[in-house]
Amino acid sequence: MDIVRSEARRYSQLPRFFRWFSDHCVLRQLDESDVARIVRATARPGFERLCNGRAPRNAEEIADFVRSAQADWLRGTRYVMAVVRKQTHDFVGWVELRAAGRGRWMLVWFIQPEPTARPLAREVLLAAADLMFTALDAQALYADCPRGHVSIEHLLNDAGFIELVPAGSLDHQTGRPRAAALYELGRADWRTLRATRTAVTALPSRVELALV
Repeated sequence: MDIVRSEARRYSQLPRFFRWFSDHCVLRQLDESDVARIVRATARPGFERLCNGRAPRNAEEIADFVRSAQADWLRGTRYVMAVVRKQTHDFVGWVELRAAGRGRWMLVWFIQPEPTARPLAREVLLAAADLMFTALDAQALYADCPRGHVSIEHLLNDAGFIELVPAGSLDHQTGRPRAAALYELGRADWRTLRATRTAVTALPSRVELALV
């Protein structure tokens, strides 16, 4: 029996007030109270180390980011979720999923720099993948890895993503060299990865498929 299919509810579009749980974190829809949290987080030095996209840079951009995320959520075109710790509810970052075509989604994330940032970010990426492949029946996830960001490259590899298009190759839309490599996690690869995570108990990031 497919445990994921038996436990997870399927959606054509995620509902409001959505929650998704991993071992140590909760992913929830952004709200206005997160503006101040994001302002504090992005003011910390070195926050770019675990952000694979362009993060909003000031309070005005952050407020616009949250407002547009809420509107896009209702349209089902982009889901931006705050990541908070289960026990303390401390804000540790966000994960963003943007529709990129039928069954395809782009993944962007930011996790605050701290000693445990990499394993925590890996858990968040795995949780986001489980969410998209189970609740929304995605076929593939994609993520950019900026040139020279070795920590992001290692994180994507840890989460099962493989390099699809290398940095420096010509972008077919702009005709210019790509500033970032493009990584992919397909549905079949995710199934294999999840089966391995279930079988090898030493691996972290058991994901609870719980929705409220």
